[in-house]
Amino acid sequence: MKRLAWALAIIIAVGLLAAVSLLPLRSPTGVECPASVVIVRGRGGVPLECVCVNGVLSACFEPGL
Repeated sequence: MKRLAWALAIIIAVGLLAAVSLLPLRSPTGVECPASVVIVRGRGGVPLECVCVNGVLSACFEPGL
């Protein structure tokens, strides 16, 4: 019974760590979606056009594509 409890504790801990590590991937910090299309600075200062759906950043791509 003790082994089962430790195994469950380890599985839950690994699951929580995975969930916490994926949270930042959902939306970059500081990006607001006041319109359906916004322009933000990507890595290295390159501008990106991003599409917002229901106020949430959905997809980003190079301008003009």
